[in-house]
Amino acid sequence: MCLLVAILCAPIAWGHYTWLVRTHYNSSGDRAFLEVGHGHSFPKSEDAVAAEHLKVFAEGAGGKVAPVQFKKEGNVLKLEVHLADRNVRRVYFSRERGVISQTASGWKDGGRDQHPGAKASMKSTQYGIAWIGFSGSTTGAKQLGLALELNYEKGLNGRRVRVLRDGKAARNIEVTAILGEDNEKALGKTDRNGYVQADAVPEGAAVLFSARVEEAAPKGANYDKSVLSCTLSIPGE
Repeated sequence: MCLLVAILCAPIAWGHYTWLVRTHYNSSGDRAFLEVGHGHSFPKSEDAVAAEHLKVFAEGAGGKVAPVQFKKEGNVLKLEVHLADRNVRRVYFSRERGVISQTASGWKDGGRDQHPGAKASMKSTQYGIAWIGFSGSTTGAKQLGLALELNYEKGLNGRRVRVLRDGKAARNIEVTAILGEDNEKALGKTDRNGYVQADAVPEGAAVLFSARVEEAAPKGANYDKSVLSCTLSIPGE
């Protein structure tokens, strides 16, 4: 399989990202409030993500996951999750847009069989992950089973981001840290164990980590490549 890797950024301009971030808890600490946002000024969303193809899930006791409802409010999609205990857990979204093509009139559903003159055609899947809870560590967290997955770990080896592709350590993947408008840091490429150091990010700052993987389409497919992207948000302390 031909594997191409790229930082998630638009040509010439700063990158546009889609994320899920925990904004706050209620006064009793048993309910977390989150937002799905989009833009280049994390954590400030510029426009609401289309709800079509978007699914949100919350991780529960024993690793079980349950769907979470969301609603559009202004430039974000809002949701809330009940915390059965104080343990750290994840909420995440998946957005499988299927095959889309870049035509003269914008991105359209369908591949080259429907849009033979398209500038580009791809199969696109996006993921976004956020941590909630108060007790425990994110280090060595159980895998969510996503095709592309990020985790943030803090320990004797410093602060690191790990990238997994289909549950396995992904080597040589570029990871970017977004710290606000026009403030992106290229952290470098992951090592053979899927790790990249994140010590360049100020500790306690709100940050969005992002990675993207591009793979050539199978022979005979109606698109050129598949594109997987994943973001992981860490709220400011």
